[in-house]
Amino acid sequence: MAGNTGIKGGYWLAQQATILPSERIPVSCFTHVFYAFVGVDPGTGALRIPQQDEEQIENFVDRIHRDNRKAILSIGGPKSSAFDPSIDITTMASERGKRTAFINSTIQASERFRFDGFDLAWEFPRTQDEMNSLGLLIEEWRQQIRSRQPALVLAATVRFSPVIPKAPQPIKYPAAAINANLDFINLILYNYTPVTCGPARFNVDPYSIGNSANGISSWTEAGVGVTKLAMGIPLFGNKWLLADIGDNGIGAPVAGYNGQVPYSQINGANNGTFDPVTRSQYVAEGTTWYGYEGAQSIADKISHAKQNNLVGGYFLYPLGYEDSGHTLSRAASDAWGRT
Repeated sequence: MAGNTGIKGGYWLAQQATILPSERIPVSCFTHVFYAFVGVDPGTGALRIPQQDEEQIENFVDRIHRDNRKAILSIGGPKSSAFDPSIDITTMASERGKRTAFINSTIQASERFRFDGFDLAWEFPRTQDEMNSLGLLIEEWRQQIRSRQPALVLAATVRFSPVIPKAPQPIKYPAAAINANLDFINLILYNYTPVTCGPARFNVDPYSIGNSANGISSWTEAGVGVTKLAMGIPLFGNKWLLADIGDNGIGAPVAGYNGQVPYSQINGANNGTFDPVTRSQYVAEGTTWYGYEGAQSIADKISHAKQNNLVGGYFLYPLGYEDSGHTLSRAASDAWGRT
């Protein structure tokens, strides 16, 4: 399980190794560091770990273990314009034989590379049948590794809410199976809705259904224990073009959306304005407007969540997006530690 210290997670993207080599990961700020991502072979169901990545994986695990933290292998991840990892995971999870091959391959990976556990980042199941397959997979996975010592960590990355609205009826995560078989789940508490239209904001209106408070409470109401919930905090912001240079607060009218921007590329991010209602920060530079998570908003979120016993921890995504001083990793760790 997560342990008395809680979950302090950080995702290291292998594709960002040139930006943030594994040697420079601020490991002391975390309890769990995720190597992201590897795929699944849809033909066999087994993990797909390219041979050319093996040395990088070994160096990553060595670095995490040097500080006595847990190295977690994350499987799947978000889709891109070129590839959707969830398709291969769906194929694997739908067949018992392939689920068995998958589970066996994770055990082999833990032995070969000394990973301390796994994170299934299936983003996201799209039908109730796929949700049911997820439930079967994690039940079989837990059963297979139950007697292993030291115990392997099993986690999953999930949507902000356990219910996905869909006609003719909503799709529901297998909350009972998740609570019984996973050590924790990583809640993606961002990217709630498309943000290609105004007004200026980082995520959505805090009073709408799609927000972090509603997402966290919906998981506990579904029966997943508070200590098993890790709140997701993104290390990127949204960039907007303001319609009026004189109106530049949260909710200001905009003329266009210019995409996501890494924290390290937001000018003046360390001194951005904190908005207590949305618990986020923003910077206005002429007609350019950035909404993002900064050191103050992250500390505020984490302190609030821990003081009110809302979650069992947090994760930051991705570590390669923050500044070279690891301002956000340190702010998050400090906030969790002093609350």
